[in-house]
Amino acid sequence: MMDILASGLIVGAAYAALGIGLTLVAKMSGVVSFAQSAVALLGCFTGLVVAKAADLPPIGGVLIGVLVGTLVGGIFGAIIARWFQGADVRVKSSATIALMIGGLTLGARVFGDVPREAPSLVGGAVVSLGGVRLDAGLFLALGLAAGLAVGLDLFVRRTHAGTRLMAFAERPVTAELIGIPSTFLTIAVWAAAGGISSLSLNIIMSSTARSANFMSLSLLIIPALCAALIGKFQGFYATLVGGLVLGILEAGLLAWPEVASYAQAVYLPVILVVLFWMNRKEVWDGQRG
Repeated sequence: MMDILASGLIVGAAYAALGIGLTLVAKMSGVVSFAQSAVALLGCFTGLVVAKAADLPPIGGVLIGVLVGTLVGGIFGAIIARWFQGADVRVKSSATIALMIGGLTLGARVFGDVPREAPSLVGGAVVSLGGVRLDAGLFLALGLAAGLAVGLDLFVRRTHAGTRLMAFAERPVTAELIGIPSTFLTIAVWAAAGGISSLSLNIIMSSTARSANFMSLSLLIIPALCAALIGKFQGFYATLVGGLVLGILEAGLLAWPEVASYAQAVYLPVILVVLFWMNRKEVWDGQRG
């Protein structure tokens, strides 16, 4: 039971961390970034390849991945800011899908289908908890996801820069008129989300000793979107909890042989339930009317 919980929490931390990156972009720029998985993968895999070729320590690969993810995120943000700033949400979201396809195509071309292994950042260290030995990577992954949620929430609510970003997200035209630089803020938000997503993916891979190819990990966008949807693309804490719950639920289904092959199909009913719950007031009002 503890093994299922531990594996579920590690995977859930990945979903939560990537979902928090999605929430950051949606909350601060008003668009759901389907390109986030491509940004995270380009940064993470570049760091892994360069670190191995240059014989760098694991933390060196992580730092390179974060820098590349930040750069790619900033480039994608510049594209959105330059050509789609005044477009409606549907057009912006379609643009992020195009960026996702472009990023994944580029990554598949560069990295191919060769599995890449992320070396452990904790050196195989274990933590004894209640007589149960748990990999220290679990606490690293959980700490990352929780730290992102707390840090970003405090940044948004307690800092001047966070207030400016919220003002821009809610009233972009008004923000421009009072001198808030929308282009710079859009690029900064996308760059920050890119760095966060690349860091998250690299730490999660190293925590699970996971070896996977580029395209297989691109599907992480689905549970990440599901976690962000649970938080309504606004709440960092709700996204954190949603991601962890999804990870535990998936791990529990994988441990059940009769349904293990369908475990990842759990996101569809979860999404439908969340959407129904979010839309319940309109449905109930319509029925009463």
